[in-house]
Amino acid sequence: MIDTIQEQLPEMMLAIAFTIGEYLLVLCAVLADLISGMRKARRCGRARSSIALRRTVEKLASYYNALAALTIIDAMQIAAIVYLRITCACPDLPMLPVMTLLGSIGIAAIEVKSIYEKADEKEQRNFDNAAHIIARYLKTLKENGIKLPK
Repeated sequence: MIDTIQEQLPEMMLAIAFTIGEYLLVLCAVLADLISGMRKARRCGRARSSIALRRTVEKLASYYNALAALTIIDAMQIAAIVYLRITCACPDLPMLPVMTLLGSIGIAAIEVKSIYEKADEKEQRNFDNAAHIIARYLKTLKENGIKLPK
């Protein structure tokens, strides 16, 4: 029977190490996408720009923000597991950071999809988004009675 938090420390340390590993693997997935994108750009004869690198950093920051929120949920879950193990003698409950794991798998899947997308498809999607924004802007101008020069 597990009576103290101190007896649970090895498993808690393992859960922390597992979580750190997930964060590192997400970083590896983003770096793989970055390298793939740079290769695609080189193959198409396009210049590699700091704007694309900045987008990668922003993407990584947003991924880590989401992972941090999921890790906080996992910390609460693990605290509840420790409590249940001590008070209810439930030693079979695993200390697995499930939410962080699922979030990491989701992010890695997004990055794998991005790696296998053709550069032309991404470019076409950017043009479609730009056309949609311009059309919405023009519609707003027309609704507000602003006439465009011809």
